Amino acid sequence: MRGDWNFWFYLSMHRECNERLLARAGRMEWAELELSQQKEDIRIKRMADEVSGEVHRMKAFVRLSSLGSGALYGYLKPRHKIGETVCDHFARRNQGMMVLLGNGRESWMSYCRVGRIWREKGNGLGEGLERLKSALQTEDCRHNDAVPDNLDAEGIWQAYYDSQYCPERKNLALYRRHMPRRYQEAAGLRLVQNKMNATLEDFLSKG
Repeated sequence: MRGDWNFWFYLSMHRECNERLLARAGRMEWAELELSQQKEDIRIKRMADEVSGEVHRMKAFVRLSSLGSGALYGYLKPRHKIGETVCDHFARRNQGMMVLLGNGRESWMSYCRVGRIWREKGNGLGEGLERLKSALQTEDCRHNDAVPDNLDAEGIWQAYYDSQYCPERKNLALYRRHMPRRYQEAAGLRLVQNKMNATLEDFLSKG
């Protein structure tokens, strides 16, 4: 790891993190933490590594679909509290577009323009899609293509799904070795293993 690696930032997003661990980590530089053999310091390193690894995987494997010309959305069910961070990542890569990530229980929406981030947390991907559709019809977005009231969400999903599916490259044995089941579920990737049964309803109803 580099000496300037922000391990405190990743530690803070771990699902088991607490104020005591954050306070201890805040008093240490990464170099001294890396050399420490104290049980608690080893735990801090492990927790930060776990979150950093999940962030890296989700940035690589989350699949985005378009909602009109002004928004992108995708499925994300992380083990740790990384939803906002991953959503911000995609918003920065797609400046000027709303980005929505989520699952059946929670969602994150980010919008980046000229380096500034606007964000909002929601109660699920389905609700978020409805709110995003409304947001795209506000005054600030009227110069872009509006999202029609009769939006065919299922059609958008199927078109995206078809564009990503490539049977010639299918190698599930290799895929499973390199992508554990829990990471497949976190990024919504298990749906691709059965193309004919993957619908938008499947996508939204995953808890």
